[in-house]
Amino acid sequence: MKHLPDARSVLAFLLLCAGPGAAAEGTAPPAARTEDSVLALDEALTLALAHNRLVKNSALEAQKAEHEVEVARGKRLPQFHVDALAGSLLQPFDFTFPAGSFGTYPTTGPIPSTDAKIRTEAQFTTFLTAGVDQPLTQQYKIHHGIKATELGRDMAREDVRAQRQKVAAEVRSAYFDLVAIQAAVDAAREAVKTLTEIQRVTAAHVAERTLLRADALEVDARLLKSRYDLSSAENRLATGREVLNDLIGRDLATRFRVEAFPEQDGPGITLEAARERASNSRPEVRQADLREKQADHERLMAKAEYIPDVSLSVRYLGFYNYEVLPRNVAVAGLYVSWEPFDWKRRSNRVAEKTQAVEQARNSALQTRSQIAIEVGAKHRAWSQAALLVQAARAASEAAREELRETADRYKEQAALLKDLLQAQARTTETEFQYQQALSSYWSATADLRRAMGDE
Repeated sequence: MKHLPDARSVLAFLLLCAGPGAAAEGTAPPAARTEDSVLALDEALTLALAHNRLVKNSALEAQKAEHEVEVARGKRLPQFHVDALAGSLLQPFDFTFPAGSFGTYPTTGPIPSTDAKIRTEAQFTTFLTAGVDQPLTQQYKIHHGIKATELGRDMAREDVRAQRQKVAAEVRSAYFDLVAIQAAVDAAREAVKTLTEIQRVTAAHVAERTLLRADALEVDARLLKSRYDLSSAENRLATGREVLNDLIGRDLATRFRVEAFPEQDGPGITLEAARERASNSRPEVRQADLREKQADHERLMAKAEYIPDVSLSVRYLGFYNYEVLPRNVAVAGLYVSWEPFDWKRRSNRVAEKTQAVEQARNSALQTRSQIAIEVGAKHRAWSQAALLVQAARAASEAAREELRETADRYKEQAALLKDLLQAQARTTETEFQYQQALSSYWSATADLRRAMGDE
C-alpha cells in the first residue's frame, strides 16, 4: 500500500505555512517572484514627482505665470503701434479755398481771384498712423501691476508644491495599501497550499477510516473559501498596481512587487510641533499671505487711476492719394490723457479693492485655523493608528501561540482536526489584520506628513 504522511508531518507543514512567526519569531515573509521587480517607496516617489501628469501640468501653469510677469514688465518700456487704413472712398470730397485766402496783392489782386475748389475723387486711398509712447506717470500703476503679477506667479509656484505634496501623499497611501494587499495575497497562497496538503492527507485518512467524512468536507469547504479569498486579493492587487502605476506616470500593465515595511515604535512628533511645521510649510498658508499682498497692490492700482496718464510721444501721420492734405506729418511732445469726471467710478473701485484686502486678510486667518484643525485631526488619527498596530500585533502573537498549543495537543490526540483548522484560520486572519493595521499606520503617517507640508 502506498505510504501516507502521518499527522506529525502534516503538523510540521502547518507550522511552517501558518504565517510569519508561526514556526519561529521573525520568520521572513515569502520571497518575491522572480518575474516581478521590486519597487521601493523612494523610487516610486521619485518617479511620481518626475512623471506624474498633474505635477507636470502644475509646473507648466507656473511657467505660464512667469510669462505673464514678463508681459507686465514690458509695459514699462516704450509702446510702438502702427495703424493703416487702405481702401476706396465711398464718395468724393472737396476742399474750398475762398478768394483772397492766400492774400491780396497790388499787382495781381486776390489769390485766388475766385473761390477755388479742389476735389478728391472716390479712389483708392491710404491713411497711415504710427507712434511711440513712453509711459511716465503710468509707471507707478505699472509697478503695482508687476508686483501683483509676480505674486500671482508665486502663488502658482505654491500650487506646484501643493500638487507635489498631494501626489507624494497619494503615492505613499497607494504603496502602503499595496503592501497590505500583497501580504494578504501571500498569506492566501500559503493558506491554499496548506489546505491542499491537509485535503490530501485527510482524504487518505478517510480512506483508512481514521477520520470522518465530515472532516474531509470541512477541509474541502475551507479550501474553496481560501481559493476565493486568493482570487479576491489578487484582483485587488492588480487594481492597486494600476493605481500606483498611474500615479508614477508609467504603463498600467507594469508588474512589480512592493517592499514590506517595518513597524516603527520610535518617538513621534508632538501636536504643537506638527502645527508649527504646517504653519511654516503648507502652501495654502503661503498662498493666503500672497493673496493678501496681491489684493493690497490691486488697491493701490485702483487709487493710481486718479493720476493723469502722461507719456513722451512721437506720432507720425501719412495721407496718400488725398488732394491738398500733406503726405507726411510728424509730431513729438507730451501726450496727456485724463478723465476729470467719472461719476465716482474710481472711488467705488478703490472702496471695492479695500474691502477685498480685508477679505484676503480674513481668509488668511481662516486658512491658518483650518490647517491647525486638519493637523490636529491627522495627528490624532496617527496616534490612534499606532495603538491599533500594538493591539493587532498582540492579537497576532496570541493566535500564533494558540496554533502552536493546538498543534501540540493534536499531536497528542488531545485536540480535533477541526480545532486545528480553526486555529490556523485565526492565525491567518490576525496576521492579515496586523498587516492592515500597519498599512493604516503608515497611511496615517503619510496623511500627517502632507498636513504638515512635507513632500
